[in-house]
Amino acid sequence: MHKASGKYESIILIVMAILAITTGAWFIRMTLSFPETLTHNQGAEKPFNGDIPVDKIRQAIELAKADPKLWTQPIRGNKSVPLFKSVLLLLKFNEPNNIIDMYTESPQIRPPMTNKWLRESNLPKIGDLPAYLIPNVGDLDPDDDGFSNKEEFEKGTNPTDAKSHPPVTDKLFLVERIAHNYRLNLKSSNSPFQVGTPDESKKKNWFVSPGTRFGTGDRFIAGKLEKKMVPDDRLGEKDVSELEVEDTVRKNKFTITMGTETNIADYEAIFESRLKTLERVKAMKDEKFRIPSWPDTTYKVIDIQADSAVISPLNSAGTPDKEIIIKQH
Repeated sequence: MHKASGKYESIILIVMAILAITTGAWFIRMTLSFPETLTHNQGAEKPFNGDIPVDKIRQAIELAKADPKLWTQPIRGNKSVPLFKSVLLLLKFNEPNNIIDMYTESPQIRPPMTNKWLRESNLPKIGDLPAYLIPNVGDLDPDDDGFSNKEEFEKGTNPTDAKSHPPVTDKLFLVERIAHNYRLNLKSSNSPFQVGTPDESKKKNWFVSPGTRFGTGDRFIAGKLEKKMVPDDRLGEKDVSELEVEDTVRKNKFTITMGTETNIADYEAIFESRLKTLERVKAMKDEKFRIPSWPDTTYKVIDIQADSAVISPLNSAGTPDKEIIIKQH
């Protein structure tokens, strides 16, 4: 039985081998004759009816002939950056030096702010873009403290911390100086001396001697009078005597001259704070005031000029600290 079974298996293997050889030969024959069965259909050529773009061809030729711009290897710390190291490069259009390495300080992408400051200030992204890619990044105020990124850069404060910002007086401006006139003149030099004011609102005359108080609210104290005479073409001599006067409000002394008006105007300043909203404050010279949106600090007006004012913050003892010039704008 085993011998018969072995014969049948041998016969089956031989038959399968013959079939495999025959099938392989047929596939080879079909492959060799495959190109002969293809049909090649050639389409009709379409005629060219347009004009030859001569100008564009010339431009392409000139562009090809032009010297290529060589890539300059970035330098950091007087050393060339290796070619295999990634470099943060930005493209700034329509400018001569339009390729900017953010890890070098020249050229600057958003002057006057330095590239280092823009990289390291942790400015929040605008959408998906880093803040320094926004052209007006210097005008933005991410911490909403009333100061722009540019202003915080210039003062060295943190643009992302509302508690770190330039002095609020940087946003304080003199809008107008108002003069409250107070004119005095000496009308006689014989005791008691006659002193008057020509201002219509307070027009009045006083007869005073040394030590006498006069003026609105007894503001002034008369001092000594110095007799003076000068030559005059019409009168021969002219009385120009001077009376010393003490001002109890300003706590100073001045003189008034016979026949000449002396204006000791009181000046009032109108300040405008432009921190986040527009706020106006009025203050006379030597008066104290506070900025409404910043009430923690009290200021004193030291002086008021036509185009500027001098103020000073008061310290914990209530005395003036450093003087700050507030310009008109």
